[in-house]
Amino acid sequence: MPLQTDSVAVTGLGVVCSVGQTIDQLWQSLVSKKNGIREWDDLKALDFKYTHAHRIMEFDCDPLSRGYELAKKAISQALEQARLEEPPNAGLFLGTTMGESAAFEAIAEGNRHILQQDYNGNGICRCLRKHLPQVAMHRCYATACAAGNYSLKAAREALQSGRVDVAIAGGVDPFSKIAMTGFSRARAMSPSGNCRPFSPDRDGMVLGEGAGFLVLERIADAQQRQANILATLDACALSCDAYHPTAPRPDSAGIINCFEQLPVFKNGTKNAVDWICAHGTGTKLSDISEAQAIRRVFAEAPPLVSSIKAHIGHTLGAATAIEAVVSVLSIVHQQIPPTANSESSTLGVTIPTEVISRPVKKVLNCGYAFGGLNSISQFSQWN
Repeated sequence: MPLQTDSVAVTGLGVVCSVGQTIDQLWQSLVSKKNGIREWDDLKALDFKYTHAHRIMEFDCDPLSRGYELAKKAISQALEQARLEEPPNAGLFLGTTMGESAAFEAIAEGNRHILQQDYNGNGICRCLRKHLPQVAMHRCYATACAAGNYSLKAAREALQSGRVDVAIAGGVDPFSKIAMTGFSRARAMSPSGNCRPFSPDRDGMVLGEGAGFLVLERIADAQQRQANILATLDACALSCDAYHPTAPRPDSAGIINCFEQLPVFKNGTKNAVDWICAHGTGTKLSDISEAQAIRRVFAEAPPLVSSIKAHIGHTLGAATAIEAVVSVLSIVHQQIPPTANSESSTLGVTIPTEVISRPVKKVLNCGYAFGGLNSISQFSQWN
């Protein structure tokens, strides 16, 4: 099949996170500024300095396979909405940071019966393929907090090239004590236990857990089977700072390069962007770098900017995947969600503090990661 260069259709969404285990629950939580943060007794028992997290309650499963279970639930939702319970010639594209972190932690505690393939991201993919026998290929992207967008890009390209006819793309990460330790030592965690993206009094991130997945198809295929096209995925841009293992470039050059790869910049329609679903971790340097890039590429008229990490926490490899789901929901509902915990910004971007109802035709979903990894996906309303 010849390479296809047009957008791909989004026909299904699925999500599990601290403020919702369905897309409707998540959306209602966002527009009402519900916050999923809780003080967690397990962290107190381990004598962690930071004891707050966005933990998914009422989701009981084997802790050693929590990532698989979260992903399975989100994927099942997305396939059901797409009316593709048994998708033909499907590909699975999964992003993660830690994989089954609890399994790795169990090894560190002396459990020698766990194999490496049980705790890395590919292990989750292999388990999901047993649950989804129609999946003909799978790919796993361990690109930290940008992993969801990486999986979307790979899925879109697989559809365009004809390698798959349906793509299931997203990301998952269960809560990780290892990640909590690492971010704590990097001084990236919020001592107050409150994530305040872009706010003058922001003091760090709060970790969460979750999974988000999208069903993608070629537009012609979706139309042929009369699927409900929720939005289109037009492009995914990637870049790398090549600057520092953990700190962003002071000049935001890598993020700016990422923006400029997108169709809205290449064809001169950047002012058509209605909303930026930002990375917005609430850390000092990351928020400065992201806001600076937005100001520079949009000049006098930057669009509204929100971060949902104040609501659901930083879900690591699931972050840009869940945020992609929210980007599509913004288009579906014609609303822009607020940023909880932040009343204003001194960084030159406008953050809505309440839900805004207005036409939403184009959304950019941004995700950046340690290692200087930058990723942005572009979604549009389907006409």
